Parts: sequence; C-alpha cells; structure tokens
Amino acid sequence: MDSTILDSVIQGRIEPKIYAFRTNSIPDYLKVGDTYRPVSVRIEEWRTMFPNLEKQYEGEATVDENTYFRDYAVHSYLETKKGKHRLTENDLDRIYPGCPHYSNEFFRDTKAQEVEEAVEAIRKAHGENTGEYQYYSRIDKAATTFKYVRQEEEWKPRPNQQDAIDNFVRAVKAGRTNMLMFAVMRFGKSFTSLCCAKAIGAKVVVVVSGKADVKGEWKKNVEVPGNFVEYDFIEASDLRADAKAISKRRKSGRKVVVFLTLQDLQGRNIKEKHREVFETLIDLLVVDETHYGARAGSYGEVLRNGEHEVWEAEGSEKREDYFDTEKAEKIVKTLTKAKIKLHLSGTPYRILMGGEFRKEDIVCFCQFTDIADAQRRWDEENGIRDEVKEWDNPYYGFPQMIRFAFNPSEKCMRKIGEMREAGVTFALSRLFKPRSIVKDAEGGLHKRFENEAEILDLMEVIDGTKSDDNLLGFLDSERIKKGKMCRHIVVVLPYRASCDALEALIEENKDRFRNLGGYKIINISGVEGDAYSSVSSVKQAIAEAEKVGEKTMTLTVNRMLTGTTVEQWDTMLYFKDTSSPQEYDQAIFRLQNQYVRTMVTESGDTIKYNMKPQTLLVDFDVCRVFKMQEQRSLIYNANVDKGGNSKLGDRIEKELKVSPIISSQCGENGGSSCNRHIGGSQQVFCE
Repeated sequence: MDSTILDSVIQGRIEPKIYAFRTNSIPDYLKVGDTYRPVSVRIEEWRTMFPNLEKQYEGEATVDENTYFRDYAVHSYLETKKGKHRLTENDLDRIYPGCPHYSNEFFRDTKAQEVEEAVEAIRKAHGENTGEYQYYSRIDKAATTFKYVRQEEEWKPRPNQQDAIDNFVRAVKAGRTNMLMFAVMRFGKSFTSLCCAKAIGAKVVVVVSGKADVKGEWKKNVEVPGNFVEYDFIEASDLRADAKAISKRRKSGRKVVVFLTLQDLQGRNIKEKHREVFETLIDLLVVDETHYGARAGSYGEVLRNGEHEVWEAEGSEKREDYFDTEKAEKIVKTLTKAKIKLHLSGTPYRILMGGEFRKEDIVCFCQFTDIADAQRRWDEENGIRDEVKEWDNPYYGFPQMIRFAFNPSEKCMRKIGEMREAGVTFALSRLFKPRSIVKDAEGGLHKRFENEAEILDLMEVIDGTKSDDNLLGFLDSERIKKGKMCRHIVVVLPYRASCDALEALIEENKDRFRNLGGYKIINISGVEGDAYSSVSSVKQAIAEAEKVGEKTMTLTVNRMLTGTTVEQWDTMLYFKDTSSPQEYDQAIFRLQNQYVRTMVTESGDTIKYNMKPQTLLVDFDVCRVFKMQEQRSLIYNANVDKGGNSKLGDRIEKELKVSPIISSQCGENGGSSCNRHIGGSQQVFCE
C-alpha cells in the first residue's frame, strides 16, 4: 500500500520551534515567537490578525533532546547583541493606528538570517556554559516508585469538568439521587466525581468497581491533589486489618473514600471487613465504569460462542478482574444506605438507550469532539496574546487519534476466506488462535499459533520487512519514526495464550524484523507466567523503558483496557472480534490521555512539551471501524435529540474531522471499497 498518504495526516511529536514572519501592516518589523504546535497552525492564528503576513523563518528551539530554549533567549540576543529595537505601543499607534492587537515580539530592521544566527549562538552558549540565556531541562519522573505524595497545590477542574460539578450540585439540590456522568475516556471522571463529593460536603464516599485495575487511579486522585487533603483513602486491605477503619477515621474528624471491587463484595454472606460499609450511612456511592460492573451481564457482553467464551475464562477466577455479573447489580442495590448514587461511564450506550436515566439525571455528556472543540476555541481566543503560554490551555496535550482501518496481509485474508467458507464466524479471532488455549507445559502448544505462517507474514508486513497491497508497513515509515510515534504499542488479542504465542513468535524471529525486534515485550495477560501481576508493575516497566529510550509492546486481552491510564501508550493494534461498542471504545480510548513532559530552568521557570500529539489505532477489521463510528454517532444524536440521516451525517463528519480514518478495501461483499482516506467533508461507509 502506498505510504504517501501518511504525509497528509501524520505529524507526531512537534519539537519546539522558533518562527518569524513579516506583515505589511507593521512594515520594517519582524515578528519572532515560539510554538509547541505546528508552526503552520501558529501562523494561521496570527493570520486572522494580519492576513498579509509572510513566514520568514522556522527552526527548532532545542539544544539537544532534553534541553530547550524559548523565544525570550532569541529576543535577548537580538536586543543585546544586535541592538534591535523592540516594537512599543507608541510605535504601533504611529505605524498602525487602531491596530486591535499589540505584541512586543516585533523587532525593527531584523532579518531572518539574524534569527538563525541567534539560534546558533544560543546553542553554542549552552555548550560553553556562559550563563547568558535560560535553558529548560527535562524533569524526568519516569521509573519512579508509585508512591503518592500530597501536593499543596489544588488541581483546577477544566471548564468541562467544572460544568459537570455544577450540574451535579444543581441536581442534588433538585432532589435527584441517581445520576450518570457520561464522559469520554480520559475525561477525568474520578477526579471530577471526587470534586462532586467535596462540593456537597460528603463525608463518606464509597466507590465500587468491577475493575480492580482502576484502584490506583482512585488512590492517586484522592492522595495527590491538595483538593482532598481532608480525605483518607481506604481499600479492602485496610478493612481487613481493621474492620472499624471507617468509624475510627470519622471519629477523628477525617472524611473517607472507600474503594471496593464487586469481586471482593460478592458472596453469600456479608464479610466481616465489609460490615461497616453496609451499616454506615454513605453520603455518595460512586459506581465506576457502571456499564462494565453492575450491568455487565446485560449490557457489556462481548461477542461469544462455544470456545470463544474461553478468551480469558481459563483461570479467570484467580485473576483480579473476575466477578459474577449476575450478582453485581444486587451488590450495588444492597448498599441501601447511600443517600446519592453517581454512575460513571465513558460508554453507557445501551444504558442510555434503555431509558434508566432521565435528562435531569445526566450531569455530564462529554465526547472527544467536545474536548477538541474546547481546545481549538481556547487557542483561537488566547493564542496571540504575548502573556499566554500554549500549555495554559486546559486541554493542552489531548491527542488526536488517527484511525487505520486495514485488512490483514493477503496471505491472512486468504486464510480468513477459507475459515468463513467453512462457517467460522469470528474469523479474525480464529486467525490468532493458539494451538492450545491453556498452558501446555510439555509441548508448549500455547506458544504456537494454529496459523503460524500467516501471523508471521502479517507481522513482517507491519514491521516493514515485507510489502503488501492490503497494508502499510507503518513501523518502518520515516514519517512515523520522525514523529517519534509507535514507541509504546498495546496489542489486543483474542485469547490469553495468544499473548504467549505472539511473544514467542517475535522473540524467535528477531533477526527477520527491521523494527519489531527492538521492542521490549510486556505480556500482561498470557497463561505462561505472572511477571506483571500488578498494574503498577506494568506501568513501571514501561516508564523504565521510556527513560532509556527503549520501545515497548504490551500484549493483552482485556486487562488494563478499562479505567487505567498508561500515559506512554501511543498505538493500539486490534486483533480480535467484538460487536460491543462499549468494549471497543473502552479499549481504543486507552490511548487518549495527556502525556506532557515538564522542562524547568535553574530558576524554576517551566515549559511543557506535548509528548503525544497524535495516537494511532490500527484495526484489522475494516468494516468494524465504520460500523462502530456510525453506532457511536447514532447514540450521540439520539441523546441530544438530533435524529434523521442528515443530522447523522453532520455528526459523523464532525467526528471524522477530529479523528480521520485511513482505510484499505474492506474485503466484504466481494471486495467493495471504503475510500482510502476519510476525513473533511466526506462521509464514507462500507457498502
């Protein structure tokens, strides 16, 4: 497949840039600034003020990978070394009477070559340690132990989070007691719901979740920001050590956030450690990932049949994310002493369609398009103000997702065709089925795919070792490498043993790969071992790899794909079948967190560098990408009273602008084609 299409959509990491332009509106002056976004974007913001501007210079504001400088250093050089006059407000009134905007970053009689000279001088001065200019060095928080230290500073809710808090408070005052926070993954639902608790003066907050993975996120949100200094975080181990842990803290004047899993709560009888939870008056009960937990049995089902049920079933009763879904809702209802219930979900699609919540119960309805719109509006309104930094944008660092909808390699497609002719429904998952779905200690069959040759062929195409008409060898793309993308990949597979088989395949064929051999494999779901038994151990391994510049590939089935943040994950390969929009969206939006590096001078001044401006989703079921998009847009419109095909088209168009799709032929219905690049004003579906 032709890789030139990547040039139009892939940017990757943007190194800090110095830029300069001229405008006839302020003749004889050169504007010199810096930006942490594409220079073309920054220039267009200025063009709204000066339509006739012409870019004169663009260069990196870096000394090396870990040392940056700002436009202040260039300004200082131009003034002190070259004697350039900086534009004053009196100058502007004389040159351009009535100019709607003043910037002090214009320099008289200055040429682009002098800006380039300044940049080189600043780099040289760093090596000579002259002390003339300020340099920003990386604060490396990677590979630290995951212990949380309370900050004095309070975290300020973003505007969309504050809206949810205000809506919640109004709903409580209006007598609503069962509410839903519908906010896309990475919105910050944990932090926002804790702010809701504080806003109504809740003294006892109980959080229940069907995913043990999310405990760390809750603990961090309680224990780090200065907002919740009066709250203690309590978990099952604390209750096990002291069954009166809640009442003792309350008697001492402390407020509590109690985190419990549905797995731990289930059982015929109330456990002693939980007795206080059931007997205590709960001010706020938070049901986290409500689609997955209390309603998982009826709303969160994945595609299943016969052997497909053992995707993660073997040994699952020993794993931290196993629970009896039929008992889950009963457990939540048993907590009858809760004054108010707040359900959190990024994908409550069927819950919404079922009508459980009235409009006045939904305190938040936020999608990624809303975040992208807010991000863009802030830049437009504030971008050209001298005193404003780009990272002051409360939505700075939210990445754009580029979606690849690809068929597997031609060799794999032939095998899939054979399986479909034989009546296999879940052909993609079956393609990745290992020879044994349980650990085979003697023969090691769980480390071998049934279709070993086809999987190896597919991985070689992805790697760039082979070429294929169906698929881009994106790991070998110079555009991807230059943008420092695909550094930390998460691979979603259908069976736990598939993780072991893929790990073995990559390790055994390292010499055949140009790129895959350089990834550290982190197998978190396999049947082979338990090297990464905790979420923190996975995060630690990825953080340590990033610190030394090593790439990682995390192999999973479902683990860590709900409610967990791994900030370095930037790419997902989706290799299994599912028809659940909830499961699918929960997984793919794991990529969409902010990942921002802080750089600091010796005096403490800081800048922030966006490490992940774009992410890649690579789905190997072409039609699914479009079907999921259509379903998501239908559900959105249904809940904002915008029905009809024209409104659906408008919604899809808006989402495609935020998250474009690059596609190959879908291969269904005799090879009908999805357009190669979907975005802008086009609305394209599989036929």
